[in-house]
Amino acid sequence: MENSCHRYKIEQMRPEDAAEAAAIEARIFSMPWSENGFRTSIVSSDTLYLCVRDGENMIAYCGLLQSFDEADITNVAVREEYRSQGVGRAMLEALMEGGKERGISRFTLEVRVGNKTALHLYESLGFVSAGIRKNFYDLPKEDAVIMWKE
Repeated sequence: MENSCHRYKIEQMRPEDAAEAAAIEARIFSMPWSENGFRTSIVSSDTLYLCVRDGENMIAYCGLLQSFDEADITNVAVREEYRSQGVGRAMLEALMEGGKERGISRFTLEVRVGNKTALHLYESLGFVSAGIRKNFYDLPKEDAVIMWKE
């Protein structure tokens, strides 16, 4: 699966990409996944992970965990200097297209209630709010909006 997003390349993540993904994760999230966590998830048969590259450098990644015809979008990250350029949208569209090719018809995710930029992006992609998970996030403690797209 290779798509282009302007000058960037969207491709399936490989186990050797785990360190680079973990480094981005550590810069963005207060409770980041480890390199081993990524490596284990990338090779699982019920996951799909994509990354976006600017030349040789990973600038974004996302992943999903499939359960029958549903998938939980588990990770979405774009390096700060590449935000607001359509990278996240193109990457998520490619992820959902890849999921549909695997038989997925429903997607879900959680997002911090205070992350208005991400909420707007997910809504523009057709996700709708289905409720709140109280205190879902730590550092800082915050509720999550549960969103679904069918």
